[in-house]
Amino acid sequence: MADWCLLVIDNTSHLVNLDSNTIEIKNFGNFPSEFLKKQKKNVYFNFFEKEAKLIPHSLSDIQKNLVRGPQIISSKDIAWIIHNLDFKSGDTIIEAGGGSGALTTALAQAAYPEGKVITFEKSEKHHDIVKRNLQLSPFSDQVDLRNEELNEDSPRIECNSIVLDLPEPHKLVNWAKESLVLGGKLLCYIPTTNQVENLLSSLNGWAEIEISEIMHRTWQSKSEALRPNTNILGHTGFILSARLF
Repeated sequence: MADWCLLVIDNTSHLVNLDSNTIEIKNFGNFPSEFLKKQKKNVYFNFFEKEAKLIPHSLSDIQKNLVRGPQIISSKDIAWIIHNLDFKSGDTIIEAGGGSGALTTALAQAAYPEGKVITFEKSEKHHDIVKRNLQLSPFSDQVDLRNEELNEDSPRIECNSIVLDLPEPHKLVNWAKESLVLGGKLLCYIPTTNQVENLLSSLNGWAEIEISEIMHRTWQSKSEALRPNTNILGHTGFILSARLF
């Protein structure tokens, strides 16, 4: 596993891989990694006449540095998804599709140390992007990444939760019903009301059906002008969850 950590220079952070021969830092250029490898973690040192230190990186650092392919699930939605599913160590969750791996990396952290994430991504290009992004995570061993399509004919997998980020999730409702343990949840991330309607019509017999839409508004951090930022991160997708009893 790559040795990723956060290089903080004058309160500006950069995600770096100390196992690389050469490291590229914005506004500093490329340089051999040997100098950083010799530094102790969490201790200040001089870096090009600036104060710097190496510290452990976090999930938010991973999310900021993901290689983008298909549109990612945003952090505001990821937080609600994990809360809604109550996904934790010891559980097994099925994810399809993997996209760019934003949700996958978050699920991997929630699964640690004894949980399991089984991610299906049928596109070889997207599969490779997820695989590359998982290299940023110290929890990647929790993920079984499969370059396969999950469909109604796939073998059943006993699991606690299922997350679908697919155009037609209603086609997998019966598969989910046969795979989930009692009390388990199916959660679908879908952008349009048409998809919501199609999915709702296929959920007869399911309980605790809930549709959510998460908004995120930030504020500018100027004490002399404290106010909301002009732009708001609004609709990115509907989150529809249902529980099996």
